[in-house]
Amino acid sequence: MKKTFSVLLAFFAFFLFIGCSKSVIFDEKITFPDANWAFENKVITFKAPLEASEKPYTIILELELLGTPNVDKFNTAFMIYTPKGARMDKLLLFNFEQPQEPYIQGKATNEKIYRLTVFPKKYFSETGDYTMVLHQLSHNADNYPIRSLRIYIERVKE
Repeated sequence: MKKTFSVLLAFFAFFLFIGCSKSVIFDEKITFPDANWAFENKVITFKAPLEASEKPYTIILELELLGTPNVDKFNTAFMIYTPKGARMDKLLLFNFEQPQEPYIQGKATNEKIYRLTVFPKKYFSETGDYTMVLHQLSHNADNYPIRSLRIYIERVKE
């Protein structure tokens, strides 16, 4: 009886470990020199090797600011290219005055991380390298104190 209980407990622990496995399938961060996403480098590209899945994923962007931005809003375009070359576009707006989601306080008092959910439920029907491009549309971007840009993709919690 003790042996059966121990085996069941081991299986339970194993399945609990599998069920709680990491839900983030892609995570990449780019840090800009001098905390400045300069306008001459306005296009940022990420390559995400993804597996086809029938389950949805969430795509999230984070802008880490060092200091206070001199504007209320930051406009960008987000493009996804599938491994076969199909393209999907979405215009994004980071609203610093009234953020869509509460900002995250950074390590220092002047660091703030603004998070934006780009796609709450995105399906990837092809296996291969997806190219994700973020293109800043603001003409005055050199004045933004953007320290870094992070993109991550995680499984939708059901």
